[in-house]
Amino acid sequence: MTHSKDFAPWCVGFLLLTAGCSSAPSPKVKITYTDIEPKAPAASLPADTTDGGESPMDPALAGAISPQDKTKGALPALGAPISMKQAMEQALAWTAEGLRHYERGDSEAAHKSLTDARIMLLEADLPDFMETQGLGALRSGLPEELRRYDVEAILRDLERKDRPSTAEQAERAAIDREVRRILWQFGDTSPDERYLTELIDETQQYISFFRGRYRPFFERAFLRKHKYWPTIQDVFTAKKIPPDLAYVALVESGFNPRALSRANAIGLWQFIPETGKRYGLQSLDEFYDVRKSTTAAADYLLDLISIFGSRSFLLATAAYNAGEGKIMGCLRKIDDPFQKRDFWEIRGCLALETQEYVPKIMAAAVIGADPKRFGFDLPSEVEMRQRYDVVLVPQVTPLARLAELAGVTVADLRSANNELDGSANYTPGRNYPMYVPVGTRDQIASALAAAPEERLPTVAAPAPVELASREPVPERTRTHTVRRGDTLGAVADKYGVDVKTLAGRNGLRKPYTLSVGQRLEIPGGRGEPSRVVYTVKSGNSLKAVAELFAVSDQDIKSWNELRSSKLKAGQKLTIHPPTSVETKTYKVRRGDTLVRIAQRFAVSVEHLMTANGLKSSALRAGQQLVAYVRP
Repeated sequence: MTHSKDFAPWCVGFLLLTAGCSSAPSPKVKITYTDIEPKAPAASLPADTTDGGESPMDPALAGAISPQDKTKGALPALGAPISMKQAMEQALAWTAEGLRHYERGDSEAAHKSLTDARIMLLEADLPDFMETQGLGALRSGLPEELRRYDVEAILRDLERKDRPSTAEQAERAAIDREVRRILWQFGDTSPDERYLTELIDETQQYISFFRGRYRPFFERAFLRKHKYWPTIQDVFTAKKIPPDLAYVALVESGFNPRALSRANAIGLWQFIPETGKRYGLQSLDEFYDVRKSTTAAADYLLDLISIFGSRSFLLATAAYNAGEGKIMGCLRKIDDPFQKRDFWEIRGCLALETQEYVPKIMAAAVIGADPKRFGFDLPSEVEMRQRYDVVLVPQVTPLARLAELAGVTVADLRSANNELDGSANYTPGRNYPMYVPVGTRDQIASALAAAPEERLPTVAAPAPVELASREPVPERTRTHTVRRGDTLGAVADKYGVDVKTLAGRNGLRKPYTLSVGQRLEIPGGRGEPSRVVYTVKSGNSLKAVAELFAVSDQDIKSWNELRSSKLKAGQKLTIHPPTSVETKTYKVRRGDTLVRIAQRFAVSVEHLMTANGLKSSALRAGQQLVAYVRP
């Protein structure tokens, strides 16, 4: 509890009103706040003393007792008259406590402490001009770091009907625990709380995504998971890899070992041919084989973790999607790649798919720990074992034959093995693990083993995938209309193509003269980028502006031909974000907070402070704010 010397600013402010800092007797007021139960009735307090010689005191009442009262041995019971000064001190202590809870994100505790403080003030019989200020009257007595808050606005915000329900807060707490547990497995026992909050927010968003429009995919993938999970866990346990990292396979393929992407990535772990060969997968069957491909994936993940460090496992996870070369290239762009070897430091350098890859896997792992907790009525592993056996079908076999052996219909087999196409009549390849009714595995396996191989129907296996190189992708072309001031070099930089390539495509020769209105064909490249003209705010740094739009410092310097990193307020910067953004404006209303506005636009508080040149979180009604958001 705060000592009386901490209230010196308060005493100065209220001296003439309360005489609380003088020797004159203070007026008494009736405190009717009775929400706190005393540990024992005041009249029957034990005679034992603490080491300091004072009688034990209920901590909830300690701030309401002045040092003078304690020296007299006075301990008023709840509901007893206390001085205005005592009431103000208690209200001030509860206000500070409430703001601390608010900073930590504990809305329920913050709401209770600030409400208690307001009740105490109402009972303190303040003069009218102070009573209208409410908790704002206590601002000068708060610790300096808490004075920036509009306490009444925060309390109004906490009292709003649309604040998270108890169930929502409990879900958020469960996500927080699971994310911390997963990080802890990789040695990250003290994550940066700023980035941790962002990771938890985005994990929660992907959990909502998985149980919303992506629910059918997630549920099918989760049912398939049980078929392959024992093999995956065998491999991961042997290689001492935490099991949560296996949810990479859910995001990559939906636990489908026959998956084939447009980029020619193959199997459960979506290896491209070059990487798969490097880790021992030599044939298409080996890419499809669950144990062999899982062993290759585990070895690759271990290599990535060894490159970036176990505490930087988020980098290793991102590298599984983008490739280790891309991650290392981004690390070379930051000012201290050894001390700042962190996913969050380079996130803006990565493609959007990779930026979202980490929270997507985290969301899958969090749901996987307790699907029912997050609204998925899915069978557990035990329940799946009670429903199905898994039999390994060694050769391509008609589903009709397998259905006959299992005593079910072909439709039943397709339904249980949902990676099979609805019109499939054969198993998709050799050594295919298939769900069959519980109790039928041994008889099916025996029948398949006893049948001579030549008697099994011979069907064409799926068309083989060329492992030497990726399938060619048709080249995209765009056009650019030349504007006044355009140069061929500037246009090439804008679209991420080589000047010579651009000149050759358009039949241009040095000195590359362009005409206003001329149309240039842009080969490949990254297409028409989004463009934002940003006005530098007071206090903006180049690094902060770069982070605002997820680009690098050097990009901004190149686009604007800057020779140094110094910026001036009012300076115009042309920026090409990696994804399109929309400029949103917002007029602050009474009771708004930065946290609430940031949540409204799905951006961070730091985003709003940088974009608007704010020095603190204090807002005023009518103030115009801007945010740059993805559409």
